[in-house]
Amino acid sequence: MRVAISLDERSRALFAARLDRGDVVYCPANGDQLRRLARAGAIDVAVVDVFHPTDVLWPDRLREVSVAVPQLSIIGVVEPRRPSLHEAAAFAREISSMGFVSRPDARFDHLARRRATDTSASFARTLLDCVDPLPLADVGRDFALLQALRPSWAFDIPEQAAALGSGRRKLERWFQGPDICSARRLQSICVAGEALFLRFEHRLPDREIAGAVGILTHDGAPSPAGVAREVRAVFGEYRQAIRERRMEAVAEAMRIELRRAHDAGKAPARWGPFTRYSPAEHVLAVRKEGVLVLVNPARELEHPLDEFAADAWDLVTRGATFEQLTADLTSLRSEDRYRVRWRLREWLGEAVVLGLIRRGRGDESVAEGA
Repeated sequence: MRVAISLDERSRALFAARLDRGDVVYCPANGDQLRRLARAGAIDVAVVDVFHPTDVLWPDRLREVSVAVPQLSIIGVVEPRRPSLHEAAAFAREISSMGFVSRPDARFDHLARRRATDTSASFARTLLDCVDPLPLADVGRDFALLQALRPSWAFDIPEQAAALGSGRRKLERWFQGPDICSARRLQSICVAGEALFLRFEHRLPDREIAGAVGILTHDGAPSPAGVAREVRAVFGEYRQAIRERRMEAVAEAMRIELRRAHDAGKAPARWGPFTRYSPAEHVLAVRKEGVLVLVNPARELEHPLDEFAADAWDLVTRGATFEQLTADLTSLRSEDRYRVRWRLREWLGEAVVLGLIRRGRGDESVAEGA
């Protein structure tokens, strides 16, 4: 196998050590050198830094190479930093032959052996579509992007939180504001979704799938039984739908599970009738092209509101309680009370996590988002 590795010196040595002794390794210093190697048919695999520190044309060169040499397998090395995550997400949506890793491990082995075909290298594009609408911000959103790009059980929550510059408790709090799954559950959903993608689309055996998604035994060997167990734990109740509609049903099930509160008997955010809501400090409401948008200039954050949220915001500016919001919106919109409560909880949870709304008890107003 002929492999081009375009990484810093330390990372290059680690990935090269993972290859077989007979593999040929090239070390292109920039996008132009990588492009020449690819167009000459000199390489089968390219292991590249997603965010190149010196080559400003690096993203364009990778896109050019993927179009000019579609049979080339491209492996992007993602770092737990926001620029790298955002660049990788853009690549995942545009370059179907590109898979992602964070370190030289069993997932890297799988992607390096794979040959580019009409089938996408991973389920990352759909996973990103599923996690993008979640009401997460800051380290919570970074964590979700990381799971969607390289779903793997080989990384535990404390390890990933530390890599993202956070602690486990702080990370978990970003998932406790809105009514959505926990961080661990999100990781599990992404891993199970990727496993089914590799089973249905790539027709891989469970042993190889286990290595690709980091489901390993205590001694580090791939665990085929663990793959079946993980898929069953996440998608067990959707078994019939998945059998009939395959990946379409998997994507639908993922969206439901990601929105399912991790403690169904107790909402992670407080929605008591006397909980009072008010705009957070420095948040402004402005109209842009006919749409009401909440703006926090200090954080360079803009959050557009749909018709329901715009009606709710008008009441929030008066410091209404949850019970008042529910009653007034039910009357104003002539909608079912239970539907109003459900939509209100979803929107308020998102707004609290984004720091646009403050939540307090009685006359007290405190931020409790994350």
